[in-house]
Amino acid sequence: IPEIGTSATINGEKEITTTEIITVVDTVTYRNLTAGKEYIIKGILMDKKTGKPFLIDAKEIQVEAAFTPEEPNGQIEIPFNFNGTSITEDTDIVVFETLYRDGVEIAVHTDLEDEEQTVTVHPQLEVPDTPDTGDSNLTKAVIIGTVISGAALLFFIYFYLKRKHCEEKD
Repeated sequence: IPEIGTSATINGEKEITTTEIITVVDTVTYRNLTAGKEYIIKGILMDKKTGKPFLIDAKEIQVEAAFTPEEPNGQIEIPFNFNGTSITEDTDIVVFETLYRDGVEIAVHTDLEDEEQTVTVHPQLEVPDTPDTGDSNLTKAVIIGTVISGAALLFFIYFYLKRKHCEEKD
């Protein structure tokens, strides 16, 4: 009886922070296939939280690939590409795979709780823009204030010394 198992990763990792283009690679391990016969594998990404298909721009992320195994047991990598910039919260994505031969479903791997076929995508943290407070000339203001304060201090010292000098003459 043909069997399949899957292991999903993104760039070899189980968790990533979103980027523009994300590629979930599902490594499908198969057993007991007939060497030299063509098979079709169909995959879909599922949202673990909802149990429904994972959607980007209201579209399901699905892949279909044909392959002909040379040996009864082996593996094939199935890539799922999508734009991750619209992901706004931590999302667990689970890969479901179904294997067909001659249009007949012969093996499935669809377990929402299987950690091997699950990846987690974290949203990109947004760095807020620095608000424009109108303080772009703050350095100039500090320099001008320092010069005026220094001039006033010198002015008072000069008159203090002059007054003291006058009092000593009397």
